[in-house]
Amino acid sequence: MIARRLAQIARTYLPVAFFTATALYFIFHLVTGDRGLLAYIAIKRELDDATVILAELEVEKQDLQRDVSLLYDTPIDVDMLEERARVELGFVREDETIILHPKAD
Repeated sequence: MIARRLAQIARTYLPVAFFTATALYFIFHLVTGDRGLLAYIAIKRELDDATVILAELEVEKQDLQRDVSLLYDTPIDVDMLEERARVELGFVREDETIILHPKAD
């Protein structure tokens, strides 16, 4: 009698329990797996950070290309050449005062 009742309960609830356990297993790995939602959010955040850095570097690249183009023109831009010599070589005139600013990171 008890065995029949247990068999009936097992036939009724065992498929539901198996399906629930399987669903929970896949849901857990959908959220926390190597390619799950949490990993997607982390990769998305990293991509956004890299996009911001790329935009900053592109602006810096354009500035450098502009400076280089001023140096390579047929008539050399004297002001640009003087500015680069001052910055790179540390040339100053006797009547000038130098004020150094720390570089911002």
